[in-house]
Amino acid sequence: MTTQDFKNRLAAGLPVFAVNPGGRNADTIASLARYGVHAAFIDCERSGIGLDAAAELLFAARAAGLPSIVRTHSADPAEMVRFLDRGADGLVVPHCDSVADATAAVDLIRFACGKNADQKVLIVQIETKNAVENLEAITGVPGIDAFLIGPNDLAWDVCGERGAKNAQMTKIVDDVCRRLRAMGKRYGMPGPMAELPQFRDRGCTLVYYAMDWLIEAGMRELRGAFDPA
Repeated sequence: MTTQDFKNRLAAGLPVFAVNPGGRNADTIASLARYGVHAAFIDCERSGIGLDAAAELLFAARAAGLPSIVRTHSADPAEMVRFLDRGADGLVVPHCDSVADATAAVDLIRFACGKNADQKVLIVQIETKNAVENLEAITGVPGIDAFLIGPNDLAWDVCGERGAKNAQMTKIVDDVCRRLRAMGKRYGMPGPMAELPQFRDRGCTLVYYAMDWLIEAGMRELRGAFDPA
């Protein structure tokens, strides 16, 4: 799959699977491509890897023909540009709280990639109260391909408990999805297997999936083969 294929699939509202290989695991990238993953989600925000390890993963993704998107440690343009310089096919920008944040991300892509900017993927994260309040303004910034809701950080900002799953958070996430859907935007969030029915009901098409969840599901299936009970 090419980066343009990824962008086209995303724009068409088809399911898009972006899998986090779980740190410095370049050897897993070819397997992700082989089994139908649409992009490698290289996480430099919530994992221990930095630029050097990410560069290895980017190289492996290019060799496997798998688009690569990097979630950077911050939205600092001086940091983000280094991943684009090393061949990232796109960026996932954390804590995009305002029009200024969104515009800075778009401008960074244009600065770093020039005439090839339209070939890059830009995903911004909605994961704070400010981002929710400014949602319509943020989505009005041209050049953003999709929006990734961060329910864990959003829960921390709203109720002081990271990852909280309560009625208040359900209402807020439902509202964000409803508003994005009404504007015709593409969006998603982390989608563990047990939550995928709700994920689909909310109109999400961008599935962020962790390697841990794949291993968990595989081990459950393996154990079940020997102990059906």
